[in-house]
Amino acid sequence: ETGKVQFIIHNAHPDSVTALAICNEDELRSEWRLISGGKDGGVRVWKITKSHQCMIHLMKEHRGTINALVCNAAGSQVVSASADGSCIVWDIDKGVRIHALFDPTIFNDVILHPDESQYLTCGANFKLGYWDAYDGSAIRLIEGGESEMTCLDIQSEGKVFVSGSADKTVRAWHYDDGITLGLGRGHSGRVNAITISPDQRYLVSVGSEGGIFVWDMSGIRV
Repeated sequence: ETGKVQFIIHNAHPDSVTALAICNEDELRSEWRLISGGKDGGVRVWKITKSHQCMIHLMKEHRGTINALVCNAAGSQVVSASADGSCIVWDIDKGVRIHALFDPTIFNDVILHPDESQYLTCGANFKLGYWDAYDGSAIRLIEGGESEMTCLDIQSEGKVFVSGSADKTVRAWHYDDGITLGLGRGHSGRVNAITISPDQRYLVSVGSEGGIFVWDMSGIRV
């Protein structure tokens, strides 16, 4: 763990690479998969080994930038969230679409509930969307904030999730009830990314103003 560059994939997409996800990464495995999304709307699956990297699938159905990618625990599926108003669930082994979610908005992020029964999305319509992972049907939409919703993460138990917004706030939510459990103000710009620490005690957010904020989540009770 020296930070030394292990490999570079040149010209991975015809335009900029906008999202990444890692599947099947395990020290005991001789190979794993890297999923990349691009400004061109393409989703590419790469087979990674210690000696080489090669593209095994190119999935091109989106008509807008890929803003987020998330894999399931088994590494058999990946979900792509796009600016074209759709999220597509892909079969990584076959390189084909399983089903899709549609909403008249720009999808900025998508996450998978830990029990893999639902997807949670956020976007430019200020809303948070719950979707059935089996068939992609909409379950419900709730108001997320006072501006565009930009990013999401969820605790390992699936009871609490967090969001960031263009309104400069971070929020903690009760997953089942869809109510706000905590509100953090401090950023002076759009919140671009958010993540919960491995021990579930802290929340880290980054903003367009250049700030990195660490929030204490110990006071959040469900």
